[in-house]
Amino acid sequence: MKKPGIILFDSGLETSGHETFLKSFASRASQSRVNYIRILLAVVCAIVLSVSPTYAQKTKGKSKQQLQNEITSLQKEISTANQLLKKTTKDKEMTLNEVSLLDKKIKQRENLIKAYNEQIAILDKEINAGRNNIKTLNSDLKSLRKEYAKMITFAYRNRSHYDRLGFVFASKDFNQAFSRLRYIRQFNDARKIKMDQITATEQRITGEVEANQQAREEQAALLKDEKAQQDALKTEKEDLNLQVAKLKKKEGSIQQDITNKQKQAKKLQKAIDDIIAEEIRKANAEAERKRKEAEKQAKEKGKTTAPAPKEKGMALTPAEKALSSDFVGNKGKLPWPVERGIISSSYGKHASVVSSKVTVTNNGIDIATTEGAQARAVFDGEVASVTKLTGANTVVIVRHGEYFTVYSNLENVTVKRGDKVKTKQNLGTIHTSKTEGKTELHFELLKEQVRQNPENWLSK
Repeated sequence: MKKPGIILFDSGLETSGHETFLKSFASRASQSRVNYIRILLAVVCAIVLSVSPTYAQKTKGKSKQQLQNEITSLQKEISTANQLLKKTTKDKEMTLNEVSLLDKKIKQRENLIKAYNEQIAILDKEINAGRNNIKTLNSDLKSLRKEYAKMITFAYRNRSHYDRLGFVFASKDFNQAFSRLRYIRQFNDARKIKMDQITATEQRITGEVEANQQAREEQAALLKDEKAQQDALKTEKEDLNLQVAKLKKKEGSIQQDITNKQKQAKKLQKAIDDIIAEEIRKANAEAERKRKEAEKQAKEKGKTTAPAPKEKGMALTPAEKALSSDFVGNKGKLPWPVERGIISSSYGKHASVVSSKVTVTNNGIDIATTEGAQARAVFDGEVASVTKLTGANTVVIVRHGEYFTVYSNLENVTVKRGDKVKTKQNLGTIHTSKTEGKTELHFELLKEQVRQNPENWLSK
């Protein structure tokens, strides 16, 4: 029968604690100390060892998702432009408006190709980085396997319970014995950690290989799409050059038409400025009335109050200040004033498509859309004016605190002055020209009487 003892290791090794038993292992203890010190070092290495982190693609500028969103948006705009140009047959000569649309579509196509190339470049970097990462991971795996083999070999050579027991009982005191026992257990833990690291590294290599293959397939698809866009761009440019050449034969009448439209634009600008100036005057007059009324009431009560300082620009109520703040907070996120459309003429000064000698100035943006389309409020506000103007049809101006949005070339308007409107609420139908066959909204955005570029405010 075995004498009762204490378990020193998971193997079930037992000892009686007799002095003679300890002496029998004294000669082996010295070597065991050396071996188990090596074990300790191996344990430390196993714990601190870490393999290279998975490659995370970082690029300067736009991310893959931003580029994908841009590509999707441009594809939608090109689709809309194609729809608007469909009504022009090969037998019908393009108007200046349709040529402008074609020119705009070409620019969008060029931007689309640029976005494709940027995304292809990102994927190229990902593929190269992925290859390097796979190479690094394979090197790490090789090192891990070597270290694990050494640990297994060492464990096999020192598998005897007596070696481990001798190492423990050769300790100077109880604390050292406890520490050595802990190191033995840490060695077993280190073997498990090393095996887990090998398994994890193998899984990461598999993941990197799959991701690399996916990136190559994605890049191949993008290259195919980019080639198709290049071919379409070439055809569109040839078509544009042909149509511009035809229109240049009528350059005189076209220039006169542009001049007339610029005169109409100036009339619209003056009308808008007058309406907004009147809104500012009324707001300031109301603020002044309230100020005097407050001073009168204070005087009647025998109170002396310091005169309220006059505000610069347009006087605003607390509610109007909050609305202005909300409006500014949504810069770059405002919904479009039409459900579907394409910017046919941008903000500012730019040369005509037909002749570089003719400069066109736009105080807002023109948005080409489909027949019967509705104009929509881009933000909550109050209708400041509904006015009919020659050459601009009906013009609706909506006030958003100190900001104003202008919707020109409407018919069948569904709002009136003083109405409160909500974001995306329909204001009226956009007029379709019978002569040119175009449906185009003129949209402006102002801070008091200072015009802004609407493209900076609308969502992309």
